[in-house]
Amino acid sequence: MAQGAAPLRLPGVMWHVTLTFHGQPQPAGRLRSGLETLVFHHGIDLSARFNRDTVELRYWDEGQDCRAVVDAAMSLWDEHRRNSDLPAWPVVGVEVLDRPSFRRRWSPGDPALLEPGVREMPDGPPTLDP
Repeated sequence: MAQGAAPLRLPGVMWHVTLTFHGQPQPAGRLRSGLETLVFHHGIDLSARFNRDTVELRYWDEGQDCRAVVDAAMSLWDEHRRNSDLPAWPVVGVEVLDRPSFRRRWSPGDPALLEPGVREMPDGPPTLDP
């Protein structure tokens, strides 16, 4: 590379991101409205599922490596929650998969999990929290 030349920048890799948040139960209407605002402002094909105490976000992101995508994912909720009137819940799960890993795991998968938009998820079993 010639002296002073910019380093070669390769296109990023596509990563599938799943973020899970959990906290004190909230009214379903508040969560739905806040998530619809988040989906609109996020500007990508964000899929959001929720029940009264859990939110799960799924989307594709581009990044040079997994760490960059995880860093962006971890800040997503905090960056948008105030404008979207979402609760200050912590991240309790994050999964980032490259495209080949995603295809191995989700093929054929449940296409409803990946459809953009906001949906309620069935209530799961009770948590083990006291």
